[in-house]
Amino acid sequence: MPDQPRLGRIRYINMLPIYYAIDRAASRNGFEVVSGTPAELNELMRGKQLDVSAISSYEYGRHFRDYLLLPELSITTMGDVGSVLFFSRLPFQALSGREVVLSAASATSAALVKVVLAELYGARPLYRTGAVSDTFADGVCGMLAIGDEALRLRARGVYPYFLDLGRAWHDLTGLPFVFGVWAARREVWERDPALVTYLHQTLVDSKAQGCAALSEICRQATAQVNLSEAELLDYFQKLQYDLDAGQQEGLIAFFRYLYRYGDLPEMPELRFI
Repeated sequence: MPDQPRLGRIRYINMLPIYYAIDRAASRNGFEVVSGTPAELNELMRGKQLDVSAISSYEYGRHFRDYLLLPELSITTMGDVGSVLFFSRLPFQALSGREVVLSAASATSAALVKVVLAELYGARPLYRTGAVSDTFADGVCGMLAIGDEALRLRARGVYPYFLDLGRAWHDLTGLPFVFGVWAARREVWERDPALVTYLHQTLVDSKAQGCAALSEICRQATAQVNLSEAELLDYFQKLQYDLDAGQQEGLIAFFRYLYRYGDLPEMPELRFI
């Protein structure tokens, strides 16, 4: 374990409210913040290189015995999410047997797009993981983009069909969708619960300050994604950062689909610090 505790942070603008106060701290309060894509943070957590981190919901489901969830923290939407989008050349129901590219940045979103295309449109494309680009390669009919890339591609408006996966999930189930959670490695909690409690409280306090400062956050974020302050405010207001009973129900429903599809070897349990 490093000398300083390591706290993982997804490097997309949707994290700005959670890390608002942490970013503005004069010091790092005794811990190191490590940024990456969801997939990169998942790997660092599995490799025991982070102590507490935001991780994909899918990552928690695959390795729930190794993690403990932090209460009151998630990346959730009830309907449109705005930054997890599937773009297509064809109507979604015509994609069976067609090649579709999935961003490698988020295991959760890649799993979710398979669920919603199959359940809502009866479509079973040929999936492969690849880089997100401004144009489709020859033979590619669809592409999943997440985070700031999705926001930029949506603003360009060059694709004939796009699907907001948060909205699609809500249409399918009527439930919130939890894209990401915060977790501690179980062994870190067992060794030093006071440390995990401190990092958890720091995140919760920072979130409270960030959610009260959305106008300022929007002003600062305009340069990152080339969206107006009004568009960014609309985006942030789509997101929820809690993990209440309804959000937990949505997370469990997602795990049920993945278990039924064979993507999870067993049905996960939600276990908290």
